[in-house]
Amino acid sequence: MSTLYRVRYWRVGDCAVQDVLRHALDEPTLRAEIQASGNTVLSIRTASVPWSLRLRSLLTLRTTPQLAFSLFCREVRTLLQAGMTIVEAVETLCARERLEGRSDTLAALLLVHLQQGLSLSSALHAIAATPVVLIAAVRAGERTSNLLEALDDYLRFDKLVTELRKKIVSAAIYPTLVSAVGLAVSLFLLLGVMPKFSSMYENLRGTAHGSTLLTMQISQFLGENRGAVFAVLLFIGVSVALWIASGKAKIHALWLASHTTWIRRRAEDFQLAMMYQALALLLKGGYPMTQAMQVAAQSALSPRLCTAMGAALRTVEQGGLVSQALSQVQLCDEVGRRLMAAAERNGAFYRAADVVSRMHAERFELFVERFTRMVEPLLLLGVALVVGGIVVLMYLPVFDMTTQLR
Repeated sequence: MSTLYRVRYWRVGDCAVQDVLRHALDEPTLRAEIQASGNTVLSIRTASVPWSLRLRSLLTLRTTPQLAFSLFCREVRTLLQAGMTIVEAVETLCARERLEGRSDTLAALLLVHLQQGLSLSSALHAIAATPVVLIAAVRAGERTSNLLEALDDYLRFDKLVTELRKKIVSAAIYPTLVSAVGLAVSLFLLLGVMPKFSSMYENLRGTAHGSTLLTMQISQFLGENRGAVFAVLLFIGVSVALWIASGKAKIHALWLASHTTWIRRRAEDFQLAMMYQALALLLKGGYPMTQAMQVAAQSALSPRLCTAMGAALRTVEQGGLVSQALSQVQLCDEVGRRLMAAAERNGAFYRAADVVSRMHAERFELFVERFTRMVEPLLLLGVALVVGGIVVLMYLPVFDMTTQLR
C-alpha cells in the first residue's frame, strides 16, 4: 500500500528547492527514485492526507490502486521476444507511461532498482506487494536463462486464479441485481405508494382488525415521518458504502465462510487449486521440493492451509514421502495421494501437482454453478413474496372498506 510523503529536494539545473507531495511504497524507494533523476534529497517525511480526499475516496469506493503484475508480465514478455533486454523493456514501458501521465506504476518502481544493478527477481522482491510466486518464477527463469518460459508459467498460474475469481463475480451479479430490484420496488411501495393510501384509510369507519389495522398504522407512520425514514435509509446506505470501502466487508465475509463448514470446504478447493498450481510452477522451474513447498505455502489464502503445508514440509525434510506428508495433513484426497505417489516413482511432480490443481479448480467451479442454480430461484421467490405481500397488505383495507360501505 502506498504512503503519501512530503519531499523537499534540490533540483539540479535551476538551483531550486522543490517541496512536493509524492506517493510511494516506502521511504527508501521514494528516495531512490528522486536520486535516480539526479536530484538531491533534503528531507522526506510522512504527510497526512486531507479529510476531503479521504471522504471522497470512501464515497467513491476507491482504494489504493493495485500494481498490475500480470499485465506487466505480458508486456515485458512481448518486448523480450522482440529482442530487447529486460532493462530496455522496462525503460520502454516507463517511457510510454510517462507520456500517459503516470509515474507510480510497477515499471517505474522496477526501473529504479534495475538501474542500481539488481536482477529482475531482486527488484520484484524489493516491492512489498509482489506475489511470492512471481518472484520465485522469475528467479527460476534467471537460473535457467529462460525468462520467457518463466513468465509464461506465471501467466498460466495467474490465468487460473483469475478465471476462478471471475466465476465468483459472475455468479454474484444476478443475485445482486435481483436483490437490488426487489429492494427498490419494496422501498417505492413503502415510501411512495403506501403513505398515499393512508390518507384514504383515515376515512375508514368502524374498527379495523388484524392485517388491516397493521397496514393502516404502517401507512400513517411512513406518511408522517417520511423525512426521518429517508434519513435513516441514507445513513444505512452510507454506512454500507464505508463498510465495503474500508475492507471490513471482505474480512467479515471470509470469517463467515471460515465458520460455515460446507462453504469452508468449497473455499479450500479454490485455495488448494492456487497452492498446487504454484507448486507445479515452481517444480517445473527447477526448485527442489522443499523450497517449492515453502513458497507454495505462502500462496495459500487460509492460515490453516499454510500451517498444514508447513507441517507437511517438516515431514518431507525428515525423510518422509511427499504423498504421505500431504495426505496426513489433509491437503489431498485419495486421488491426489495416488497421483503424488506415482510422481514419486517417475519424478514428474509438477505434472501431478498440475492435475491435482485442476481437480480442485473443477470442484470449485461445479460448486459455484450448483450454488447459483439453487440460490437464484429461491431469491426470486423471496423477492416475489416480499413485494406481493406488501401489495396484498395495501389492498386488504380496500376490501374492508367495501364491506363496511355495504
